[in-house]
Amino acid sequence: MKVKVLYFSSIKDRLKKSTEFFEIKEDSTVSDLIKEIQKKYPDMSESIKNIMIAVNEEYADIQTKLKNGDTVALIPPVSGG
Repeated sequence: MKVKVLYFSSIKDRLKKSTEFFEIKEDSTVSDLIKEIQKKYPDMSESIKNIMIAVNEEYADIQTKLKNGDTVALIPPVSGG
């Protein structure tokens, strides 16, 4: 199945892209998708550790099951003052 991944902030800056599609197995979870992203971008493993995740514009956790056509947003922590 195919899911769309949206990258934000520092992840977007490091990858130099804001959107990407991944082919993943049926019955995959967000955790499975994160593993695929880490395989493709091993230097991003540290950046992905503390991210917030949204599936179809609703916050989700790593055990959330994904469906074909889902949009997954990876939102790194932001600091400010």
